[in-house]
Amino acid sequence: FEQFFGKSAYAHLCVTDAMASDLRSNWGVSGKLIVLHDKAPRHFRRLDTAEIHKLWTRLLADSQFSQLQLHTSDEAGAVESLLTSRHKDGTVSMRKDRPMLVVSSTSWTADEDFSILLEALALYDEAAIVLKSQGERLRRLVVLITGKGPLRGFYESEIARLQLGSVSIVTAWLSAEDYPLLLGSADLGISLHTSSSGLDLPMKVVDMLGCGAPVCAYRFSCIHELVTGDNGLVFSSAPELALQLQDLAAQLGCPDGRYSRLLQGAAQFRKIDWDTHYTRALELFQ
Repeated sequence: FEQFFGKSAYAHLCVTDAMASDLRSNWGVSGKLIVLHDKAPRHFRRLDTAEIHKLWTRLLADSQFSQLQLHTSDEAGAVESLLTSRHKDGTVSMRKDRPMLVVSSTSWTADEDFSILLEALALYDEAAIVLKSQGERLRRLVVLITGKGPLRGFYESEIARLQLGSVSIVTAWLSAEDYPLLLGSADLGISLHTSSSGLDLPMKVVDMLGCGAPVCAYRFSCIHELVTGDNGLVFSSAPELALQLQDLAAQLGCPDGRYSRLLQGAAQFRKIDWDTHYTRALELFQ
């Protein structure tokens, strides 16, 4: 049906260059082929430091995050949240000793192999132990996995078996209002999405980049159309992902280096939101 009538259509809207190429070469379509890569909605954005403090002060009161504790520093009188400190004068700053906040979202199905992430986190923890024995320190990771789905219970059991000293893993379900706020506070996003067709891109990565968070994404045929090397990295195995996490965590807070460049690339991605992008694409149909 689609192949028959598609050949007579005036124009075709595609979500990737790979899809446009497939329609042209394998489906024999004619007419205009317009590629419209997804963009995040306008309200997906990077949070400022005060907003991050407010968000995590509230989230840490939720029982889902009970293993991540809010505490007060008696010496300086500063109220510390997961990532930030509010000082006596009311100013808020990012904690120098803060963990790296890594976020992944999933529907917990067999389409995403989360054993890759769990293995990578175990390797990261092993690296932290080795470095500690050498008098060095690897930054702690807080890994937050959001979503609901049939395999959530299975992976939560696997997580419970891990004995990690430098990595905290939390599974949670956030409201539609809190999800973009969470992404806007994250240091890094991780995607394990694989495309069965090889022609579409994960919306979760669009959301992460739209909130200014660089991404480590599982490698598949057209992921380079979204994760470019300027805004994120791709991996094919747990050891590769573990090394990427070590590299980026070591550079967190540094003005130079790979992480800073990826942060700038993610900021560049979100300069054009969905409304603006869609309007420009519609003009191509004229």
